[in-house]
Amino acid sequence: MSNYRWRDSPDTIARLVNADKIQTTSSQQVLLKPNEACALIVDGRVGDILTETLLKSMAGGFARWLGDKVGVTANDRRLLFAMTGPMDYWIPFEGQIANGEAVKGFANFRLRMNLEDVPKLLNYFANNNPTLTREGLIGIIATEVRARVVTPCLATCSSAADLRSAMFLERFEMTAESEMRNLLSNLGFTMLKAFPITNPTDMEKVAEHRAKVQAQMDGNQVNVEAQLAHFSQTEALTLARIEVETNVARAKARGQVTVELESELKELRAQEAKWDSEINYERNKMEIRVDEADAKTKRAMDMFAQVQAKKADRIANQQNFQQQRMDSQNDFQQKMMEMAAENGALTPEVMQEMLRQQTAQKAVDVGRTGGVNSSAKVCSCGTVLQPTWKACPNCGSPIV
Repeated sequence: MSNYRWRDSPDTIARLVNADKIQTTSSQQVLLKPNEACALIVDGRVGDILTETLLKSMAGGFARWLGDKVGVTANDRRLLFAMTGPMDYWIPFEGQIANGEAVKGFANFRLRMNLEDVPKLLNYFANNNPTLTREGLIGIIATEVRARVVTPCLATCSSAADLRSAMFLERFEMTAESEMRNLLSNLGFTMLKAFPITNPTDMEKVAEHRAKVQAQMDGNQVNVEAQLAHFSQTEALTLARIEVETNVARAKARGQVTVELESELKELRAQEAKWDSEINYERNKMEIRVDEADAKTKRAMDMFAQVQAKKADRIANQQNFQQQRMDSQNDFQQKMMEMAAENGALTPEVMQEMLRQQTAQKAVDVGRTGGVNSSAKVCSCGTVLQPTWKACPNCGSPIV
């Protein structure tokens, strides 16, 4: 029995599915992973909300539960799948601090969904496609985040150094909590953490993680799930390290830095450096393979070009030799005709014989260079005959 996968990407947050589609497919079994939930909606009313823990304890599994809960008289039966665990959302922003200096960065929001809030997602699905992705939620909240959180907080910074101060970090999180609470709550989300990322190196890392996940989803590589899981781990590690750095900065400002916090940050940095070195190692191996393949291709192309160049030179030399030979023969025959004319021996018979010999020689020479088909007919007088001729234009003999 195959498994129904409602979440085909790490960026999928929720999906609304027609229950009949799953119920009538007896060969499919729905499985829920940790931090995943499924709510049953019958004729617009929200019924039970199922989790992985509840599903494991049920006799008959998902199919049995669905069959018991879906009434035969119901007209609208749908399943609302949702990811309830913490997820990070990166809202890119550009702005200015108080001195007019431009600032770029990401506002990182860590959100989760409480089990009882899953039905609130129907507010979104009422007017949108039946799938909500991370990018889709960012599109909903991005404008409000920039206007209500980022811009007011940046305005309090007098220099770029203030962006890393504990006061700014605390103000950013408090502003996000108060200003975004209603919008997020209406969609069923609760904010766990909010912090800005303005360090260029960290911004590049976040963008690189996103690009790798997208490339893996767009491509057709083998072992996709394992690769996506690895990228998710490296992404989570980077964000955890940035978060701990934020906590350390805030703790230092209060004079409350603990050995445990410093040790956690040190371990995260070491792990991130280790994974970066592994990624660079794999990237270097791939580049070496690509370089080797390019070198082999270049050698093959160079050898082919050399062969073609030599062939072209050989043909050109043959053609030049034949041309010189024909020119020499023409000059010789011209001189012979002039000598015969001076001595009164240039009779029609002599001219005909010389023309026959000249035509025959040219036919042989042209045949050597590939200019004339070797199967072409030659008249008894030496004239090369064309396929459309009815008689020889030189001697007048009919062509059979």
